[in-house]
Amino acid sequence: MSSLAVGTGGSRKRRLAPPTQRRSETLLLLGPCVLYLVAFSIYPLIASLIRSFENYNPTKNTWTWIGFQNYHDLFTSGQFGSVAEQTLILTGAGVAIQVVAGTALALFFNQQLRGAWVVRGILILPMLLTPIVVGLMWRALLNPDWGMLNWIFVKLGFGYIGWLSDPNLALWTLVLVDSWQWTPFVFVIVYARLQALPQEVFEAGAVDGANWFQRFRYLTLPLLMPAIVFAAVFRGIDAFRTFDLVYGLTNGGPVISTTTLSFQAFQNGFEFQRYGYASAISFVMVIAAAIGITLLFRVVNVRRLEVAS
Repeated sequence: MSSLAVGTGGSRKRRLAPPTQRRSETLLLLGPCVLYLVAFSIYPLIASLIRSFENYNPTKNTWTWIGFQNYHDLFTSGQFGSVAEQTLILTGAGVAIQVVAGTALALFFNQQLRGAWVVRGILILPMLLTPIVVGLMWRALLNPDWGMLNWIFVKLGFGYIGWLSDPNLALWTLVLVDSWQWTPFVFVIVYARLQALPQEVFEAGAVDGANWFQRFRYLTLPLLMPAIVFAAVFRGIDAFRTFDLVYGLTNGGPVISTTTLSFQAFQNGFEFQRYGYASAISFVMVIAAAIGITLLFRVVNVRRLEVAS
């Protein structure tokens, strides 16, 4: 038996490929991925960073090095403060609504309800639509002349509401539409986590005399926290760079009441041909997102709970 084991071990060692061959296979498998990242991610990122320190002359089709002038113009402009504030409101308020509503829906549908699978299927439909389509659809629903929602509110006696024409209301309308589309995403993440939770923990809590609220606070919520934080971070990054929904629903108006940083970068780059200024806005967004995510993970302490089977 021992000689057989030695012979088997020796044959296994002999079947291993030499290091040079394994290295070649690794490069062959990873090469296309690396080339893709360099061509479509790293190179555009570096090129955009360089452009943020330059100014483009569309008449002469030339680039001029101006240093930090684009960043100086951005921070000293009268619009940057309000646009940054609107971006933070859209991100913070939207993600908060989506996390609370999505978690509540997941807890509700976690009950053994008859026909719940049909409602769950309908519930996730909004997130399957592209944001530009959602924006155009809701623009039609909120149209001041023939929109269905205004017609319903007038019939109910509430009167006309300027969903998209009132500067004080347009941003919150944008938040609600964004929440309508992406609450199902949080619901799917949290609901999938709920389905994977060990039931023995909750049965033990019930045996120990814990009521529903105590089980939710000390068992369900801590076990769901990794999924909730993941959904919140993912949605926060996506909401922070929202462009297509703004473009389809409000086009940044009225005035600039719904203009976000990403939409402002689009306008300066593709409408005003201020490519260097648009690149500066984009890199400010990258730095702000990196700082925000780092602080979030430092403040929110998510511990992985290992439950013995």
